[in-house]
Amino acid sequence: MSLVEAYPWLRSLWTLWFFLLFVGIIVWVMWPGRRSAWDKLGRIPLQEDDAQPQMRHRN
Repeated sequence: MSLVEAYPWLRSLWTLWFFLLFVGIIVWVMWPGRRSAWDKLGRIPLQEDDAQPQMRHRN
């Protein structure tokens, strides 16, 4: 079997691999036990950063 003959088979496996990878990532992200971690990460932009000094505009 040459590479030219195997190309359609390998191409379908490549598509299957990406589909399984996509489904795996979606399952990992949406897993119920991870909700608190994603909620915590989602609130990061809304938290004030006390480590940075406040910049004031002087006119």
